[in-house]
Formats: sequence, C-alpha cells, structure tokens
Amino acid sequence: MQQKVLIVLLASLFSIAIIFGGCPKPIGVAYKTVVGSKAFLDSVKASHPECTKPENTNLKLCVLLVQATSAKDLLIDAGEIFCGGQGFEKGGACNPPSKGTPGYQIAVDKLNAAIQSYEQIEKNLKGVL
Repeated sequence: MQQKVLIVLLASLFSIAIIFGGCPKPIGVAYKTVVGSKAFLDSVKASHPECTKPENTNLKLCVLLVQATSAKDLLIDAGEIFCGGQGFEKGGACNPPSKGTPGYQIAVDKLNAAIQSYEQIEKNLKGVL
C-alpha cells in the first residue's frame, strides 16, 4: 500500500513539474518510464498469477517479474534523490543539483543508470512472455 501511495505521489510531482516546465529532461524520461513500467508490470502480474505462489518463485518469468518490479522501485528512488531538495517531499517542484556541479552529473548518471537497468530487465521479461 505504501508503495502505491509513493508511486502516485511521485507521479503527481513529476507530472506537475513537467507541465510547468520545471523539470529537467532526465526526470521527464524517468517519469515516463515509471508510468509505463507500472502499467506493464501490473498487466504481467494480472496475466501470470502463478508468480504469487511460493513454489513458482524460481520460474524465469517470475524471477524477471520480481527483478523488473525492483528496478522500477529503484528508478523511483533515483528520481526522488535527483529531485530531492527543500520542499520536494512536501509536494514542491523538482529541485535537482545545479547544472555544471559534480552533484548534478552524479545524480544524472545515477538516474540514467536506473532507467537503463529497468529497460534491460523489461526487455528480458518481454523476451520470455
């Protein structure tokens, strides 16, 4: 339940930031990836209820589904870190580190790595569907 609230909150914050132009490009890509991943993973989970049974946790499909869900969650965390700053957690605008600073590049690199990680795992999951 807490994860669903976090996803809705994060999606709302990202969308507000995107609509009002206060969102740097990497976070916009992350937002779109999170929204798409949520819909995709919910669909796979609904189509494969066998993955909820303990005896099936070693099935390749089920393992990849867990990995993709974890990668999506990591992407959300990376987005929160990228945007984190005064007021962001309370619904304020995305507040990334200043461009040109080492902190900005580190945050962008981490965010891009999280996006690429999710996309690769999603590709692997689609390959077994």
